Amino acid sequence: MILISSLRSKIILSVSAILAVIIGIGTWINIRYQQGQMESALEDNVLIISNTIEKSLSNAMVAGKSREVQHILEAVGGYHNIRGLRIFSPNGVILKASKRGQIGRRIDGATQKWFLEGKFKRPIKRREEGIFSVLFPIENSEQCYSCHGSTVKLNGVLAVDVSMTQTQEKVGELSKTMILWAFGITATLAISLSLFLTRYVTTPIQELIDTMERAERGLEARAQVKSKDDIGRLAEAFNSLLTKLERARRRVERYHYEQMKRADRLASIGEMAAGIAHEIKNPLAGIAGVIQVLKGDIPIGDPKRAVLDEVLSQVERMDKAVRNLLSFARPPEPKMTLVDVNELLSRLLDFLAPQFAKHGITSERKMTAGLPWLVLDPDLMQQALLNIALNAIKAMPQGGRFIVETNVDVTKDGGGAIRIGLSDSGEGINQENLGRIFSPFFTTRQQGTGLGLSITQRIVEQHNGEISVQSAPGKGSVFTIVLPSPNKQESVTGSI
Repeated sequence: MILISSLRSKIILSVSAILAVIIGIGTWINIRYQQGQMESALEDNVLIISNTIEKSLSNAMVAGKSREVQHILEAVGGYHNIRGLRIFSPNGVILKASKRGQIGRRIDGATQKWFLEGKFKRPIKRREEGIFSVLFPIENSEQCYSCHGSTVKLNGVLAVDVSMTQTQEKVGELSKTMILWAFGITATLAISLSLFLTRYVTTPIQELIDTMERAERGLEARAQVKSKDDIGRLAEAFNSLLTKLERARRRVERYHYEQMKRADRLASIGEMAAGIAHEIKNPLAGIAGVIQVLKGDIPIGDPKRAVLDEVLSQVERMDKAVRNLLSFARPPEPKMTLVDVNELLSRLLDFLAPQFAKHGITSERKMTAGLPWLVLDPDLMQQALLNIALNAIKAMPQGGRFIVETNVDVTKDGGGAIRIGLSDSGEGINQENLGRIFSPFFTTRQQGTGLGLSITQRIVEQHNGEISVQSAPGKGSVFTIVLPSPNKQESVTGSI
């Protein structure tokens, strides 16, 4: 099976079969042609021999030497190619023959039939008997009236049987020679093709396979280019591919090394930020309380109250940044429970309704009813969705539209899933920043820590989900979250 499955074997077997069929057909045609030529030559010889015998017999009978007719028949009948000579009367009785024992007997049925059909002076093949038969009429003439009278038209019929054995033997020898020649040509071509394929196809391909196996262990392997044909160009292309893969591997290793260093730095920064945030959080609470007390002592309408309100706003912003740092550095463990996603999104939109109205944003709900409930932490998931919604509000300062969609989806492994789509008609994100928006501390705004979407991505991944974004400048953004369904889905009719 291994031998037949190789490319060389398949080509050799296919080409050999084609050659065998073509050469076999050609050989058969040639044998048939040569056989026809030999039989045609034999027919001519039979006619010549028969005509010569007929004239000799006619001359003897005209000369009144009827006794010599039998001698002529016996003498000529001994010729090695002649099977038999007979003269029979129109009623089918053998009058004279090269074999005396046949005299007085009736002619065979086939010869009698040919006589009655008038098949004279035409060689008749009798393949089953291996002979050619020719019938020559011995017509009555004035010279024969003295013996045969003038009333009959035929004095008799000469039947000459010539053996085809020698011709058939020659045809058999020719057939054997042609068959051996065809077999030899086919074998020679097959061997030549095998050597050619081994030299120019199989060996280079095997070298490429060996190079591929070495490349699996290390991309430094290279194929040797020995020709300029298709195999050579394939080897050059493979070497070029290995070179590009080697460069890509080095870039990936450098990138991985840089990411590892960055991760170490982020871990250190996160630990430091968590410590700093923890130290800042309590004083900020105290500052906010003191300002609230001071604000209560200042009468309404005093310009100092506006200053204290601004201070409180900045303290609240700092407190939010501290909370984000703590959430990023020390994420809480999710508390899983069965949740109706449609209800969770509805509560989120109701909560954001005042913000939407303030900024002139209209919200639209396209949630599919009857979705399976999901096992997730509602507080963490609401935080993730809220981060996306707040970014959408900031992206639409002049108003716009915010759309929430839910539907059933299928995960990559074929399981069930829920797809949540959050789209806005805001300013969009350019391609340069699109691949970095989930990176920690990345932001394009003056205010903000750049942790919102990073925290969102981590929350989604904690729930074994996936988040992706599609955006273009001026065309808004679409965030898609895919959350897998539990094995036993519990469906309820969602409230929309």
